[in-house]
Amino acid sequence: MTTLEPAPIPASDVERAVNGPGRRPSRLPRPFTVVTTGGMPGVMTLASTLCERGYRVPDFQVDVHEGVSCSSIACTVALTVDECSAFAASVRDLPGVLSVEPY
Repeated sequence: MTTLEPAPIPASDVERAVNGPGRRPSRLPRPFTVVTTGGMPGVMTLASTLCERGYRVPDFQVDVHEGVSCSSIACTVALTVDECSAFAASVRDLPGVLSVEPY
């Protein structure tokens, strides 16, 4: 017996089908994990930069420990499918940011 698997559909095609032609792509909550240095000042700088750039961040959780060189931030950012990779790349370029990964 042969099982045929459906071809994977890119998320941008699904979003376009749901929104219809000519409509703006919807921004959905996209979770990210960001590892940064600089302790609490480094975290606050990242949070300020996200606000200044106009990102909507409905969820922002920080794990900072004294004496530890890195801090972990779990945040949810409202983005379209096409904005996800650009967001990660722009945040990686910020000073003190070690990694940005979707989770």
